[in-house]
Amino acid sequence: MIGRPAKIDLKYLLISALVLFAGIAGCLITSGIEQSEYQQMQLDAAMSMKNAETVLKKEILAKGIEIEGEDLNSTGLIGPEFTELTSTPGSVDAKRTTLNPNFAAAIIRYFHEAGLKKGDAVAIGTSGSFPGFVIATTIAAKEMGLKAKVIASCGSSMHGATRPEFNIFDILFSLKDNGFADFDLLAVSAGGPNDQGGGVMEGFLYEDTAGLSKQLCIEASQKSGAEFIYYDSLQDSIMRRLALFGDDVKLFVNVGGAAPNEGISSYTLNFPQGLVIKAPPIPNIINRGLCYEYAAQGIPVLNLLNVKLLAAQNGIAYDAVPQEEPGNGKVYSSFEYNVPIIMTTIALCILVLIFGVFRKKARNEGE
Repeated sequence: MIGRPAKIDLKYLLISALVLFAGIAGCLITSGIEQSEYQQMQLDAAMSMKNAETVLKKEILAKGIEIEGEDLNSTGLIGPEFTELTSTPGSVDAKRTTLNPNFAAAIIRYFHEAGLKKGDAVAIGTSGSFPGFVIATTIAAKEMGLKAKVIASCGSSMHGATRPEFNIFDILFSLKDNGFADFDLLAVSAGGPNDQGGGVMEGFLYEDTAGLSKQLCIEASQKSGAEFIYYDSLQDSIMRRLALFGDDVKLFVNVGGAAPNEGISSYTLNFPQGLVIKAPPIPNIINRGLCYEYAAQGIPVLNLLNVKLLAAQNGIAYDAVPQEEPGNGKVYSSFEYNVPIIMTTIALCILVLIFGVFRKKARNEGE
């Protein structure tokens, strides 16, 4: 005779539910928001970013450059929508968000989560698309005492560092000259689809945009001693960057969507955002970009492109007007759960349910 399947008495289900409820309550009571152990470093980086933006604004105004109407926080770092350097579409609200000083604190958090220590080498590949992320990353690197290596291209999506008269090279020079950042500018490039320059408004609003990009690179190279990367092949441009960054890189940081960094294959948009420690599937193709190249070597990558997602990851307000002050936001803390209570509660619930099943089974066999 086939025995009836054992069921559990309702009272044991109720006891289990009560244990679960008590465990949840205890967890909520004993858990809470914990300040990060490097909070002061985060605050210092955020304050430095705020001060750097103030200095940059003064330099921009001194050049007679007007504040854009879309620059709702009057930072001076929101560029025009279309110039000779505009290479791709871009969202002005995203550009405003990256100028939040608390992103410097977020980069400090990413660096710590990547396990970086003082003296470690960080490779930073950037376009001109997100001046805020460039400021935050280079300042955070200095704050942590990292060995920062930068390769920058002057192409920019709309509303980024699109001004030829104050481009991403000028921003980098200012950060270093004024003591906010300390890095080696290894190379510069023109940017654009093949890293050879050229704006989207070529032939419409402007002529010879590629020529202007090339000239800006030559001037930046002469001023800083940085190499001017210019190849017929994008793959050669990628490989040259790998050689220049060297073999001691502990983390690669991608800022924006420069082709040598992001790649131009169909896999480009598959690369995760934020800090990527576990490598995603690596495509076996050329022109896959530095993000994939470093991930394939087992080197962590910090991918700074999707601003809305990155802001959400770090508890930073999106497109805040007025701009948030340093110290605001959840990036300086984390919610810590009471793990022992959680595990004990789960164990007790399982034990109650097992006891109930066996008790019911014993009664059935006795009938």
